[in-house]
Amino acid sequence: MFTIKARALAATLDRVALHRFRPDDDAHDADALVLDCTPRHLHVVGCGDRTLAVARTSVRGDVWTVPVGYDDAAALRAWLESSDCVTVEHVTRDGHQMLSLTEGVAQITVPAASHVGRLPWRALLRLVLDARKRPLAEGRPVQLSADDLALWGSAGAGGEAIEFRSLGPVGTLVTAGGDFLGLQTPHSWDGPTPGSGWASSLRTRLFLFAGNLLEVGARYGDITGTAWVVPARPGPGEEPTLVSADCAAVALPISKVLAVGKFLIRLPD
Repeated sequence: MFTIKARALAATLDRVALHRFRPDDDAHDADALVLDCTPRHLHVVGCGDRTLAVARTSVRGDVWTVPVGYDDAAALRAWLESSDCVTVEHVTRDGHQMLSLTEGVAQITVPAASHVGRLPWRALLRLVLDARKRPLAEGRPVQLSADDLALWGSAGAGGEAIEFRSLGPVGTLVTAGGDFLGLQTPHSWDGPTPGSGWASSLRTRLFLFAGNLLEVGARYGDITGTAWVVPARPGPGEEPTLVSADCAAVALPISKVLAVGKFLIRLPD
């Protein structure tokens, strides 16, 4: 549980909300935002057909991850418009996991999107950041402001892909199909190194329970063939809860799962 300014949560949602699959894409099991909490940050993750976006804001919270359907995320975003400071809590109620947001007597409950598959965004970002250090990735970065991007957007009005290529100190070459060339003069850059300060956000969240090393957000299978998700790290002295990975999304204490399923095997992402 943590408390956050409504405008901070709304801004974090807005930064990734446009990153989603097109309605005609066969990717309904990924059409959601992922809200992922660590002790230092709340992350909101959006994924599209060619993009992955992660925005975060500082909190003092627990460890949990919840996929939220876009319709529910939109309802949450609208509710935040009339809020000032809200309390966010990850709860399991009637066998289902959800997020409960309250401000005084006002409350909104956002259910987990049980149809959504696991999005290994931390692993993907670690790969991207590591690739920057490879010889093929060496070179000057292409630096564009939001105003720059707005100017170049019309270059692809006919559906052409817009390509930006660094020319070093000269600037950036812009092409869009075979009939457009442009040059963007360089910006000075004194911003942070990409990935700097993200070590805690990209760290895999593991905990040990009854001899089992479990990862928050990971999927596990038991002897019956049932797949389970670990939605959150339990508090001290608490028993972990597992959520079935099917549409029913039933939540059970791990002891009840093991009583029938006997053991848990980590499933691939």
